[in-house]
Amino acid sequence: MAYLPGNAGFVTVGGVRLDVTSWTGTENGEHSETTNTGDGGFKSSILVKKFFSGTIEADFDAALGPKAAPTIEAGTDIALVLNTDTSGAYTIATAKVLTLNWTQPAGDKISYSFDFESSGVYSYA
Repeated sequence: MAYLPGNAGFVTVGGVRLDVTSWTGTENGEHSETTNTGDGGFKSSILVKKFFSGTIEADFDAALGPKAAPTIEAGTDIALVLNTDTSGAYTIATAKVLTLNWTQPAGDKISYSFDFESSGVYSYA
């Protein structure tokens, strides 16, 4: 089995590369229940929407994100590409930034993270 190192991944936001400390992503499928008396006591449902959500963490660099290019702010739309390394990437044309979190420990580096959710089509290739 060929394993891939996590340190080869990176993220682009609006075409600008961010060297991140980590990213997580989840493919989501929400279903609507369609159970009725004809289902013989078994639950049934249909897929009503698919979306991709996740979190990106990075060290703060005043010259590069989130308040410089690329600008990342809660409530804004961004274009995301989440690269695993050379083996593939998730491309999200429109991602909604849900939250922007800052961490400033007295004895360590400043970092930030943001949570996002796709709006529209996403793909992995």
